[in-house]
Order: sequence, then C-alpha cells, then structure tokens
Amino acid sequence: MRRFVLLVSTLLILALALTACAQQPAAPAEEPAQEAPAAEEAQPAQEEAAPAQEAAAEEAGGTPYKIGVVVAATGGASSLGVQERETAEMVAQQLADAGGVTGPDGVTHPVEVVIMDSESNPDTAAAAINRLINEDQVDAVLGGSTSGNSLAMVPIATENETVLVSMGSAGVIIRDPETGETRKWIFKTPHVNSQVAQWHKDYLKAIGVSKVCYLYENTGYGQDVLRNGQAIMEEAGIEVVFADAFERSDTEFPQMTSVEGSGCEAVVIGSLMPGAVNAMAALQDYMPDVPVLHSGGICNEAFLTLEPDVVEGAIATCPKLLVADQLPESDPQYDVIHQFMADYEAFTGKKADSFADHAWDGLQWLIIGMENLPDGLALAERRAMIRDNLETYVKEWPGTGGIFTLEPDDHLGVKDYTTALTLVRVEDGAFKFYPQEAWGQ
Repeated sequence: MRRFVLLVSTLLILALALTACAQQPAAPAEEPAQEAPAAEEAQPAQEEAAPAQEAAAEEAGGTPYKIGVVVAATGGASSLGVQERETAEMVAQQLADAGGVTGPDGVTHPVEVVIMDSESNPDTAAAAINRLINEDQVDAVLGGSTSGNSLAMVPIATENETVLVSMGSAGVIIRDPETGETRKWIFKTPHVNSQVAQWHKDYLKAIGVSKVCYLYENTGYGQDVLRNGQAIMEEAGIEVVFADAFERSDTEFPQMTSVEGSGCEAVVIGSLMPGAVNAMAALQDYMPDVPVLHSGGICNEAFLTLEPDVVEGAIATCPKLLVADQLPESDPQYDVIHQFMADYEAFTGKKADSFADHAWDGLQWLIIGMENLPDGLALAERRAMIRDNLETYVKEWPGTGGIFTLEPDDHLGVKDYTTALTLVRVEDGAFKFYPQEAWGQ
C-alpha cells in the first residue's frame, strides 16, 4: 500500500522560526510528498516527525486537524482514483495557502491531509482506513473510489465512530439494505444508481422501448445498477427480459446469444472500464443497431479513447461537469463547476472528469464540518461534531455533483436527480449534452 502525506500547515514556518531563535538546528523545509516507490521505507521517519510538527502547530494556533483520504490510485479503478488523489492534493494546497480552517471562535487550525492508495482492492482499502483512524488519528475520512472498496470501509468507520464520505455510487453504502436505516457515520457524494435508472427510464419511455436487457459487472457496483434498474423499470412498465453478469476484465461474452434471443429493444451496461467498452464491442457483433445505455461508471476520458469506434453513439448518465461548457449560465451549479474545473486544470495541467468532482464535493463537506468546530475538543468529540455539522450546515449546497441537503435520514442529499446527472451521448469522440428534444434522433 502506498502512503502519501501532505502536511497542510503554514504555521510550521513560524514554529521553525521559534526553534531557530532558541539556537536549535533548523530542519530543512519539506517539499510536498509525492508518490514514490520507497514510500513504505520513508514512512517511519514521517511518523516520528509528525508529533513535533503537531506540537509546534498547536503552540502557534489551534489544534491541527487531519483528513484521511483513500483512493484507488493504482489497480483496476485507477482511472477514477488518480484524479481523486490529484483533487485531494489540490485541496490540501488550497488549505495550506489559506492557513487552514478558521472555526466559529476565530481560531485557525492547520489541516493535514493523509492520502493512501487502496490499490483498487477492498482488503487494502479496509486496512488503509483502519490505519488512518487508529494510527494517524484522522478526524474524518474521504474514501472508497468504488462501491466495493467503500463497503469494505463502512464497518471500520462505523465501529470507530468516524465520518466516512464515500466516492462510490451504490446506495447500500449509506443505507443498510436489511434494515433500510441510514448508516449514521457514512455519507456519499456521487449520485446513486436509482437516479441513473430514472434517467434511463425517462429515455426508454420517450423512444417507445418496452423490453430491456441488463449486462453488469460482477461487483457490488454492477449488482447495484441491476437492482435499482429492475425496480425503476418495473414501476414504469418496462420489462427486464434478460440480465447477466460478467467480470470487468472479460473480453469474451457468451451471454450475447441470449441477449439477442431475448427480444430486448435496448441494453443497459453497468460497468467501469474496461468492461463497459468490451461488453459494448461484443454486443455490436450481435445487435449493432440496438440502443445502448451506460451507467455513470464510464464518465471519463478513458471510455472515449479505448475503442473510439465502438463507443460512438453510446448514451450515458453523467454529472454535469462532463458537459460544463454546454451548460447555461443560469444553472445553479454553473459557477461552482467552472471554478472547480479551472482550479483543477491550473493545478494538474489536465481537465477534470466526473470522478475528480466526487472527491472535491466530499472534501468541501469535511471542511464545512471542521469550520464549525470550536477549539479545544478531544478527537472523539471532533469526530462526532463533524458528523452532526454535515447534517446541520450542508443545506441547499450547490456542489459539482448536485444540489445537496444532508439530513439524518438522507446522507446523499440530492432531492432532484436532474441536478446530479444529465444524459450525454458520444459524438465525434466526445461527450455531448443530449437534451430531451433530441432523444431518439
């Protein structure tokens, strides 16, 4: 597991100056940590330095706060996790430039952001959050690039009564599927697959489809796409005539014969990369003219570049950020989306995708939670109050992924699915806004 540590504390400079005045040897200022093969070997030195840095920061200002971040920077979901990691690094730098966060009592607190790589593995994700909570003693965690990784982290966050803001899409991340109750300590920023299914239903009804097939990856994410799709389609009178799973890495799809023989008039594919493109390529050999709709797991550049000819004409439900240049200025999310995109491009030299924005929204929530903490609280008190602050202060909040109002029984908070997503179509190798008046054309 790789570990990236960004110490966000402009107050450290003051602490070093005070040390110099006391005629102690001055330590060289550290550069922001970057991903390196020897991260594990460097780790003990970082941990030994942290107490001294924190003590100096406390002397100069308020109690330092810590945000833990777990992303899939490597492995099968790295097309999501790399941009999420870069977003966390960007926000860490912004916090450093601002001197940290200032509480309601006027006390400013430096913020340390500790970033760990899940390697796209649920077991590694669980180990990472356990370490962040119990060893690094973070105040809250942003993490889980995927639904599977997030679900592996949920029990640990819950047991340790620490807020986890997930970047996974499955609704079961925030709501116990057996009891139906909202998980007290778990929140999430991405749209849920029921909202994806609402858009799919609207489109299929508009073009006169009454029978649909589902092909989905054999993960918690894919299963959630199917579960929500079946429920929404049944309510709308659209029959799911065939459904089958595949592995995300599959290149052969024997189930296409059954799809062709099922009589379905459209196909929904619920998968991340590369499964989404591979399944679509296989489908074209059997039913080249059937409408294909994708879930939100493909809303990035990787989908467009793997097999450009295959994905041309594909329809998907994606966050507005993906077609931000086509949004009207009257859109309530217009300013925040464009500001985030400008900041991200200035920081990384790249354009943001719809996974980077999941991280940004989640980090802003945690900052809101910290900005409303009084100084002097113990760690357990801070963790509990951050949780309460999310439900208290995130109200009608325009983020990049929707208009959010968090409540005790709603830890996503998007009341209108049209603010979280829009329908897009791949045209000439790019995602294009697909307005209702053009559906079916």
